[in-house]
Amino acid sequence: MKRNLFTACLFSLPMLAAACADSGEGDDAESNLPGDIDNAEDDGGKGDAWDYGNDPARLANRLNYRLADLPRAGKLDKPVWKDRYPAAVGRAPVAWSDTYWPTAQLSHNVRWNGRTVKSPLEKYDAAFNNAAGCETQPDTTCGPTAKAKWDTYRTCAGPAAKWQLSYQGLNQMFDGINNDGKGGVDDCSSSDDEGPQGWWGTCHAWAPVALLEPEPLKAVTYGGQTFEVADIKALLQNTYERTNALMLGGRCNAMTIEHNGTTSANTECMDVNPGALHVVLTNFLGINDMAVVEDRTAHQEVWNQPMVGYNITKQEKVSATRANECVGATGSTWTFNSSAKSLYEVELTTDYLTEGNASTSPLGMASYVSHDSYHYILELGSTGKIIGGKYCTSSITDHPDFLWAPTGVSGSSYGGNPNVKLDKVRMLLNMSLETGGGGGGGAGDKTYESTTGASIPDNSATGASVALNVPDTFTFKSLSVSVDIEHTWRGDLKVELQKNGTTVSTLHDQTGGSADNLTQTYTLTPAAVGGDAGKANWSLKVTDTAAQDTGRIKTFKLVFSI
Repeated sequence: MKRNLFTACLFSLPMLAAACADSGEGDDAESNLPGDIDNAEDDGGKGDAWDYGNDPARLANRLNYRLADLPRAGKLDKPVWKDRYPAAVGRAPVAWSDTYWPTAQLSHNVRWNGRTVKSPLEKYDAAFNNAAGCETQPDTTCGPTAKAKWDTYRTCAGPAAKWQLSYQGLNQMFDGINNDGKGGVDDCSSSDDEGPQGWWGTCHAWAPVALLEPEPLKAVTYGGQTFEVADIKALLQNTYERTNALMLGGRCNAMTIEHNGTTSANTECMDVNPGALHVVLTNFLGINDMAVVEDRTAHQEVWNQPMVGYNITKQEKVSATRANECVGATGSTWTFNSSAKSLYEVELTTDYLTEGNASTSPLGMASYVSHDSYHYILELGSTGKIIGGKYCTSSITDHPDFLWAPTGVSGSSYGGNPNVKLDKVRMLLNMSLETGGGGGGGAGDKTYESTTGASIPDNSATGASVALNVPDTFTFKSLSVSVDIEHTWRGDLKVELQKNGTTVSTLHDQTGGSADNLTQTYTLTPAAVGGDAGKANWSLKVTDTAAQDTGRIKTFKLVFSI
């Protein structure tokens, strides 16, 4: 079910990418958006014009600020991930819903598919961390017996699952300490101080990953574990715990927004400036298919939501008298920004994605689009460019708190789970996106896997080989070859698929430079490998072509799609 209005999701500040341009006027700055687009003109320095924290140039240089050029409707038509996953375009939605994996429910370590089915992190540990894990999880997260049960669980849990138990104060629910100071120890109190609040979770990871990675389309089997669609989503969120991003505005830490007419007692809660909001949405979603995320709640709680569209239902030039009425002021002179030469009244509706539930099937986005409406005055300079704005009274306490443009995952070294690797999770994602049931997901697939492994000799033409015998003869539609190779310099490696001792495909040939490891799935046609399986001896040959760096073949799998 969708979350209700009384829950929320904890925000974890994204790691900021390279600094943005200031509010200068130069047209020779490096562009973050396509096109030859002008920057904003001087804002006059008034409070309702954007300051440095609200300057749209923080998100991208060369934005178009001319109101007459900006489309009145827009949506995310093309996936942001299209260049990385071209085969998924048209098959996976441009963005997708997921649960925010509440911390109080064990986050990505919850056994969401039943108490006897391992959690996403437990499956990852078994498949990639050589950790069988625990047969069961404790049946309670609070109360007098909880600490002993979870202490026992820690003795058998794998490293990824164990690490997650300390995430966002999760272990306070069963640490044997009176954290809320109200007379009980792990007492299942409804107090916000005894453990994670109900609104804590990973929406700060879901929002960017739902825009930057395609939705998994089916379950896959790897390393003896079946990863359902929701498991892969959880693992993707786990790797996006820290995201490189560019930010506009700042977080409001007040529970309520206090205001008196047109002024606010907690001014940090008055961004995002509506002029900046207008510029960003029309450029990112109206002109360019770019990823943008909002905190849609103006007060302390933070809901990070992927934005997928907008529609302007009113955009009219108005007098200063009408503009003053809209913002709760009086008079026939606009006193808020001396540089404003014309004023426009705007009513705008946004489209954003809401959360869903963990599921064995894709959720997509169509059933999870919700809407917010905003009312504001735009301030234009002498050349028709937007230079600022002011919320009308109906939107003073109800507007986005901040916007951010995710640019990519920053990696576990910035504070995420160090035991979950992005390349391995993306391997599962690629397997899930394969057509014809690849990755062990199809009912008629024939799967053969070796986990015996072999050490790769350094700088030797002999290389290392891992064999798989296929005892049957059958035709197939496609062949998926999955490899997991541990190596400290990927660019040294040549990887070949052989059939009965003859190379039928070179899967990897000394690319990737100094990057570690090669975890990848390759899809081949029958014509490329000889037409049928033919009671063949298949093998993976890996050659290290340069000195110093070494490695090992960990797993090799063939999935024939019948």
